[in-house]
Amino acid sequence: MRYVLRPAVRLVLLIGVPIAALYLGAQYYLANARFVATENAYVKANMVSVSAGVSGHVTRMLVGGNQRVEAGQLLFAIDDEPFRIELARADAAIAGVRNVVLAARAAYFEARADLEEAEEQVAYHRRLFERQQKLAERGVAAGSRYDAAENDLALAKRRVRALGERVRGALADLGGDLDLGIEGHPMHVEAVAVRDAAARDLRHTLVHAPIAGIVGKIGLQRGEYVEAGRPLFPVVQAGEIWVEANLKETQLTHVVLGQPVTVVADAYPDHVWRAAVVSISPSTGAEVALLPPQNASGNWVKVVQRIPVRIELDPAQHPVELRPGMTVAIRIDTGREVTLVDLVDSALAWTRNGTHDARP
Repeated sequence: MRYVLRPAVRLVLLIGVPIAALYLGAQYYLANARFVATENAYVKANMVSVSAGVSGHVTRMLVGGNQRVEAGQLLFAIDDEPFRIELARADAAIAGVRNVVLAARAAYFEARADLEEAEEQVAYHRRLFERQQKLAERGVAAGSRYDAAENDLALAKRRVRALGERVRGALADLGGDLDLGIEGHPMHVEAVAVRDAAARDLRHTLVHAPIAGIVGKIGLQRGEYVEAGRPLFPVVQAGEIWVEANLKETQLTHVVLGQPVTVVADAYPDHVWRAAVVSISPSTGAEVALLPPQNASGNWVKVVQRIPVRIELDPAQHPVELRPGMTVAIRIDTGREVTLVDLVDSALAWTRNGTHDARP
């Protein structure tokens, strides 16, 4: 009896066990084929680089690295003395412009009065000249008086023309409009603009947090000179984080927007986050790299590309805080049911494509 069982046991071990293993493996694959998973995923968040609006020496530092701040909170201050001086100079310039405009108005009215007086003198000398002209026609006028009357009339006319130019120049100094007022005068408008710029620069000596979040690494020290617009340190936006998963292009076949995702962080393996697919990048990461790949060569080797997929976490569940840069594992539920027939067809298609690609 013992010799009869041994061949049967051997047959079971040689045939039955592999078949059972293949069956269980196929069932496991079919049960998990609907899921797309990767560990090439990282936590992301918006970061804003803090920079000064003006150049100067730092006089106060009110925050440190890794400190939480609120939007509008004062971060550091720049020496404001030069900007206060500029503001005072701009205020003085506005006062000076007011005096200049008032003087121009006075000069205009004075020129107008002189012009009116000169016009009256022209009328007077014209009457005298006409009288001497009539007397000369009758032959009873002295030639010297006629010449004097004619000369006085010409001088009066020249004075009217000169005063007319003076009036027009005074009106131009007033911006071409007598009713414009001091506030509307171009010189006053320019002076106010300079003053506003000086006041703006003074306000920018106080640098505030642009967003609420956590301050990154700070290398800024009191007394250090900063340049306007130069990035100094980052502020990571709080509360708005997402996951960027780099999926292989072969994994995107059935991934669509809105599909549910589970996320597990390496730092917190006991916590599971619920999430969803919200966007898929229009290009691979290699295409937007600083040096895109050049595949037009004879030594081309096919490499599966990766495409970034944005996954947003459910804001209602945050048992622990995720930080930008953390590595996570994601699992997308595509909802696609796979049968054994689909598995066989996929294997045959892969074999055909592989054979086709292998042809010279």
